[in-house]
Amino acid sequence: MDPINIFKERKARFEQSFVTLNRDYNTIAAIRVSLFILAIVLIVVFANIRDGLGIGVTILVFPIIFGLIVRKHNKIAESRDLARFSALVNQQENDRLGNRMTSLDQGDRFKNKKHPYLHDLDIFGHNSIYQLVSRAVTPSGQALVAEWLSKPALKRDIVLRQEAVREMAPMLDWRQAFQASGMQDKEEENNFHLLLEWINEPNRVLDKVVYRLLAYLLPVITITFILLNIYAGLSIYFTIGLLVVNGVILKKFAEYVENITEKTFKSLKTLRSYGRMISFIETAEFKSERLNFLQSVFVHADHNASDSILKLQKILDYLQARSNMFYLFFNFGLLFDLHLVFKAEKWKQQQKADVNQWFDHIGEFEAINSLAGFAYANPEYSMPDISETDYVFEAEEMGHPLIPKAERVSNTIEMRGKGTVNIITGSNMSGKSTFLRTVGVNIALALAGGPVCARALTVSRLQVFTSMRTEDNLEEHVSSFYAELRRIRMLLDMLEKDEVPVLYMLDEILKGTNSKDRHAGAAALIRQISVTNSMGFVSTHDLELGQLTDELSNLKNYSFNSIVEGDEIIFNYTLEEGICHSLNASKLMENIGIKMEKA
Repeated sequence: MDPINIFKERKARFEQSFVTLNRDYNTIAAIRVSLFILAIVLIVVFANIRDGLGIGVTILVFPIIFGLIVRKHNKIAESRDLARFSALVNQQENDRLGNRMTSLDQGDRFKNKKHPYLHDLDIFGHNSIYQLVSRAVTPSGQALVAEWLSKPALKRDIVLRQEAVREMAPMLDWRQAFQASGMQDKEEENNFHLLLEWINEPNRVLDKVVYRLLAYLLPVITITFILLNIYAGLSIYFTIGLLVVNGVILKKFAEYVENITEKTFKSLKTLRSYGRMISFIETAEFKSERLNFLQSVFVHADHNASDSILKLQKILDYLQARSNMFYLFFNFGLLFDLHLVFKAEKWKQQQKADVNQWFDHIGEFEAINSLAGFAYANPEYSMPDISETDYVFEAEEMGHPLIPKAERVSNTIEMRGKGTVNIITGSNMSGKSTFLRTVGVNIALALAGGPVCARALTVSRLQVFTSMRTEDNLEEHVSSFYAELRRIRMLLDMLEKDEVPVLYMLDEILKGTNSKDRHAGAAALIRQISVTNSMGFVSTHDLELGQLTDELSNLKNYSFNSIVEGDEIIFNYTLEEGICHSLNASKLMENIGIKMEKA
């Protein structure tokens, strides 16, 4: 069964499961309300007949029964929501396969026009590679997917990721449940960095013995005074005085407690999502080296990470209830604020060393899951070979993953050796720019550790650089030509650093100036970069640049051509060796109404 039908079948199954669970959820909700009303009625009835035993039994038994029902209700709610989001996950998979990605996260927050290739290759934004790849739902996972797509990994890291992706790709049930569990408590506005900031702050209360003693002693005295007020006739002023003392102590810590709640309240749902996702990691069985290592971070002899995360979430959740009237009432008597702060700081003291690793490693599981989901949804893609030799790029039947399969045209190309320059000439709209983006996108995917849209691909570790969508900037008084020159300056600066070899792609080189200067400048630049730690592609309409093969042995010509039949221009988008032999600009101008003189 192909992936589209698999995802459709799973979506329908999860939707049916949601309907069943939602019906059970509503039934238990009705039972909860009925049980609560019954308890009130029983208490009133027993009070009217002065049956103290009946009232006592009701007060003791009702909370136990009600608590069990609430627990069952919450479990059904969690299963129901998991089914709902699992259905959504499968809908999103088919949206990607059908190029309907409008509703998916575009990763706009990761855009950077000064980056060597992100803007030109549509890594982020509408209809982007990030939308196609990312299945991450947590801030750390989304950031790591973006990072992997933004820079080449070391070869060992790429190989480890590939191994993990191969193992995880067929684990469809686990992968989708892992992803859906993180979607159940999605924050509209997330300040997770503030939560991490608070976790890494030093404790202020836990080590103060006096406050810990008062936190336990004063509530006992308060309860004792209240009982003496009721049964022994102790003056109420003793209790009021003690409550004032409690209030002074609470006031002393009010700003600190408020600071904790401000830094954590917008991340509680995300924290709960992390806890659920960690529980899936803890119970899974992995064989690959990287997944085993990542999983080991969550495994401890005396506790598991998921329980610890959910414990913190509950503590912080209770602190968020400070504005509740009942909390306020009991806070003055029992010093809830202090006890919760003690619990929160004790949690930090015990888990701080692990917690940053937990969040980072969840992010890496999500990044691997993203590449694995991408691989599963596109079984015709291949896992690339990472060459030990520098300056290697070989692609067989390589296409662009953002172009629908039915419309995609694949090409084969091979380039090797330091200084190699491929000149690509071609008629208008023949496919030069799309081809360059195809090369860049597949290299970015390969060096992130993912599959590529090609029958086979071998690539060495390279730094991709593009100059394709240079735009003017009125605010900075920069023309499109000068913007292109600045990109070229950026490339030259990069080539001066003896670091990762560069694979550059210069599209319609120096297009913003006259033909004479364009040819002279382009030829000079090609000569200059042909002796650097790089190789790359230069696309141009200037057919004379192809004559540089007579001068430079490491230069090769490729082209895209078209056929004019009557008023129709036919493109085959197939890369050919040699200089372009077909021109279509005159026909294109004729077709839009310009009256061209016949030669």
